[in-house]
Amino acid sequence: MGRVNKTIEGVFVDIVGNSSKLSGYDQFLNQGTSTPSRELSKLTSDYKSLITNHKEVFEQLAALEEVIMQLRIRESLDDIKLSQVREYVYARTPFYRKDKVAKDVRVIVDKMEFHPEGEENLDNLFSKKDFMDKAKYKLAQAMDNEIEENIRIIKLMSK
Repeated sequence: MGRVNKTIEGVFVDIVGNSSKLSGYDQFLNQGTSTPSRELSKLTSDYKSLITNHKEVFEQLAALEEVIMQLRIRESLDDIKLSQVREYVYARTPFYRKDKVAKDVRVIVDKMEFHPEGEENLDNLFSKKDFMDKAKYKLAQAMDNEIEENIRIIKLMSK
């Protein structure tokens, strides 16, 4: 099991769910007996009614939460990992996206041939300011694209 990263943990994003995970309230409603008592049926109906009436608010809160988590990471960019795949150096950092399994963003920074100091050990590239500036710039660009789209969606939700 991977380590827990607090910067990509939300509250409402987990309650609302996504295209691959059933919402917390739907999971809760699906539990129980097949022949509930009158009292249990009434309370379950009240619960379902409240969820239905406020579902839109929960979805807006989840969308806002997603952008807040994304902006927090975008504004700090301090947890960068480097990796090499074939002749390319990749940079990645945690980044919440509700419909993605991988909770990070990855970019190709450069070809390894331009950074011979990294061939023996990628950690050597962390001390190269030009390289790390390029990595941060490309990561930020990728994040900005996601953030802009999510802000557009939030604006549509609030109309």
